[in-house]
Amino acid sequence: MTIGFIRLLDLATMYREMGQRFFERNIRAALPEDEAVNRSMQQALKRIVLDGKKDARVFAFDHNGVTLSAEALTANDSQFEITEPRLLNGAQTVTTFTRFLKANEGNQVLNARQDVLESINVMCRVITDASPGFVTAVTINNNRQNPVNPWNLRANDMIQLQLQDRFRDELEIYYARQERAFENLSDEELEELGITQYKAIELTRLARTFLASDGDIDKLTHFREVFEDDRLYNQVFHPSRLRADARKIVLCYKIQFKLRRLTNDIVERGVNKYAYVQRARNLLWALLCQAILNDRNVEELAENFGRGLSLEAQYTDTLSFYATTRCRFILSDLVADKLYAPKAAEGNYSFMRTNAAYKRSMAIAYKRWRWVEKRLNK
Repeated sequence: MTIGFIRLLDLATMYREMGQRFFERNIRAALPEDEAVNRSMQQALKRIVLDGKKDARVFAFDHNGVTLSAEALTANDSQFEITEPRLLNGAQTVTTFTRFLKANEGNQVLNARQDVLESINVMCRVITDASPGFVTAVTINNNRQNPVNPWNLRANDMIQLQLQDRFRDELEIYYARQERAFENLSDEELEELGITQYKAIELTRLARTFLASDGDIDKLTHFREVFEDDRLYNQVFHPSRLRADARKIVLCYKIQFKLRRLTNDIVERGVNKYAYVQRARNLLWALLCQAILNDRNVEELAENFGRGLSLEAQYTDTLSFYATTRCRFILSDLVADKLYAPKAAEGNYSFMRTNAAYKRSMAIAYKRWRWVEKRLNK
């Protein structure tokens, strides 16, 4: 680890030349401009550069610093040459500074005070000769001081990187394993990455898709625990997911965006009779995944509707058909089951958020239509 100071301008230059690749080892990309920390930094830059009310040297005292990983760091006289740098923490600093420069393009005061701009430094640690696992650990520990959701800390796990490659290589879909990464990519950067879809698969939504397709209704209710418990996380993002048909993953993934419509389609068949379905959306999602995966024409569905994230009307009609002519009767039989009928009579439908209810529903589905449990893995 090499410790020193680095100019904000040099960090901004790295970001300008490398684009989002500079942030790919970070756990999340830039947060919105109106976040408190970003507003505060904008004000500090304005006071230093434009107003001249604050000494540029104070910035390094007020800032926690940044951390980079690099393939190599070579001393060259009074300078250092850094090879393939990646920002592990400090994305807000770099993007806020870049926004400040862009917002003040053509400002004569900025041009006149270029020497002040060049004197703004932050503490910098550069890590070299480190394994990917070590770099990931450093990234997580460097970001713990900020409010970070547990799924953000998993962004650089090997399974997440491999899933990103699969969706890109097989379907030309971007997998947004990092928070806000997709929306920060330009059309040119997407084209360079080989991405042709203008919607992204999101990490948390993918995790929910795996849980729904597995029938793990309990874990959907306690979603944060999946990312906080290594055992649960490794079950959800098991290496076998990499051998699943990516098109079928997309088929199940897209269902979540139509659950309100599909629930209403069932309720419309009898408002009083099926009102409880509003409380069983996760169970309905799980059953619809099984309906699609058990469809004898699933390969055709995968080819027609599993290669993109658009919500095609024809696919929505297929889902509506299964919701109203299959899942409706499964749920009706479930509510009438001797195990659950007394609870339903009391208006207590909490059982519909359990794995046991899913198992019983699949038993009903097998008896009625010979559905068998199928998962998004091999």
